[in-house]
Amino acid sequence: MQSFQTLKLLIIDDAPTFLFTIKSMLVKLGFLETNVFTSKSAKMALDLATNKPFDVIICDYNFGVGMNGKQLFEEFKHLKLLTDTTVFILVTGDNSAATVRPIVELKPDEYLLKPFNAITLKQRLSLAIRRREKLAALYTAERLLDAETGLQLCSEIAPFHPEYYFIIERFKASFLTILQRHEQAKNVYQSTLEKKNLDWARVGLANSLANLGKIEEAEKIIKQLIESSPNDTQVRTEAAYIKLKDSDIPAAISHLELASQLVPGNSERELIIVNLCLSVEDYGQALERYRLYLEINKDTYRNNDFSKLGLIRVLLYQAHFAPNRLALIEEAKHHLRALMNSKDESILNEVELLKAHVSVELGFYRSAMSILKNLHKKECFQHFYATYHYAWLLNIMSVENEFSEAIQWCGQNLGLESNQVIFSSKVSMLEGLKKSNETKKMWLKEKYLSVKNGNLDKRTLLETYLAINETAPLLKTVCLNIIKSLSFAWPRQYGVTQVKEIIQRCDNVIQQLYSEQELITMNYQDYYQAAVDKCKSQPD
Repeated sequence: MQSFQTLKLLIIDDAPTFLFTIKSMLVKLGFLETNVFTSKSAKMALDLATNKPFDVIICDYNFGVGMNGKQLFEEFKHLKLLTDTTVFILVTGDNSAATVRPIVELKPDEYLLKPFNAITLKQRLSLAIRRREKLAALYTAERLLDAETGLQLCSEIAPFHPEYYFIIERFKASFLTILQRHEQAKNVYQSTLEKKNLDWARVGLANSLANLGKIEEAEKIIKQLIESSPNDTQVRTEAAYIKLKDSDIPAAISHLELASQLVPGNSERELIIVNLCLSVEDYGQALERYRLYLEINKDTYRNNDFSKLGLIRVLLYQAHFAPNRLALIEEAKHHLRALMNSKDESILNEVELLKAHVSVELGFYRSAMSILKNLHKKECFQHFYATYHYAWLLNIMSVENEFSEAIQWCGQNLGLESNQVIFSSKVSMLEGLKKSNETKKMWLKEKYLSVKNGNLDKRTLLETYLAINETAPLLKTVCLNIIKSLSFAWPRQYGVTQVKEIIQRCDNVIQQLYSEQELITMNYQDYYQAAVDKCKSQPD
């Protein structure tokens, strides 16, 4: 292990007394005073780490205002300011569950409760530094998601470091899972449990069993873990994952929401909940959780243009169904205006997609179709959420051929995720959208067959067209047939005002999606006038 004298160390805490005390303690332990740096704020700490690499970072968990120690840790990782040998230690003076649980969930190299003495600090520092040093190659493979190299390294390192047996086995099982070699991962977890009853190994075993399709066995293990550790968020997250494998999305959401109650502020978990709400078309809850996601991340690297794009998307998803749709559209337009000056081409393509969605919601269908056709030619979406949004919009507009292509693009853009549950939540979104489209197409086929058979009386035929229009409002032929039918039939239980609204809505679609010549050829204006006259002849 490297001598303390050669190591550079950064202490981050908003209390000057603690900074002075811990620095003095470290100097007495053998750190050179010139190598020990202090920071009273997260911003200052990031500035310091940007200009010089640190071997050890000791960080307070709660700064009072701005980002906390957890968020700062994530910021360091995002900005690549930590090497694979850097030791990160979180410190807190609060031993309450509300503080300790988030720290444990974050998995820093160590965490210390204030007050602590020099002996404890030296012991914990030495262990963490040595572990990072000896297993650095494994941490690198984990960060790069290079599972094949990671497995090879496990075999090479294990004989020389029996003291890290369980840590190396955990790495091995994780790498096998990334490679989807679930039977081998299961064997590693079972072998570990034969030597020591570790919760992480039991959770891992449940994960492997679920991936092998043995849902009942996986659920049995998780149920036992929930009974013994009901407040363990890792267990709750695994329970959610198993429910996703069993296609029980509401149950998965419930487990994740409970985990968020136990440990608020986990960005990835909130994003997973948003994704799952979208997958079951619970757009109101998705918007609520996305707002929470933004609040959590307002001082972090996640507060960027892409998070704003995400907010606009979810606002528009909700606007399509919500009674307060106009207010949601206005909010979406407000955020959209702020992104229109971006010079990032990928963002500009997404801005165009959002403009198309706003156009659809406001009834400007010709404009929306023009934008979508241009985007389709470019095949310009590079990540899953934008491609999903494009496919979602095509489904709403019943543009089936392009929808089929967009769904394929969604699958191609799923990508590799370090978080297994995030990946599964995206798969759930994709499967939910495909199911929604297939259900709609089957229902429409059934309705079309009933129309084609020609056995319907005029009123029932009109009501069938109206039902189709409710499900697929932008099918121009259906809108045309509604206008034609209204000239000689009146739907049951519809008032004049309702029918006038239907005529206006259908006419808007027809005027925009048919060419002027097509309208002249089919004598559309005559049909439209007859439908309007029919309203005039009806009692109020």
